[in-house]
Amino acid sequence: MSDLQDMNTADEAAEYLRLTPDRLKRMARSKEIGHIRAGRNYIFPRDAIELWKTEHTIAPLPTTNPWGVSDSSLRRLRQG
Repeated sequence: MSDLQDMNTADEAAEYLRLTPDRLKRMARSKEIGHIRAGRNYIFPRDAIELWKTEHTIAPLPTTNPWGVSDSSLRRLRQG
């Protein structure tokens, strides 16, 4: 995966986000992601890409169980 520049082309930003350039341009046209239009070209600032990524990242579920018991104790409780 490539590193982000301060200003990125649609191809560079799409590669970073693992999207197709066409999908990224559709997102820009519908104002889902910040961008700069320069004629027919789309330019994606690093801040806009990072903001979109932050807003669309889902937090992982907690790895511990809510009761605070060990996994083996939890298995025994569920079996019994």
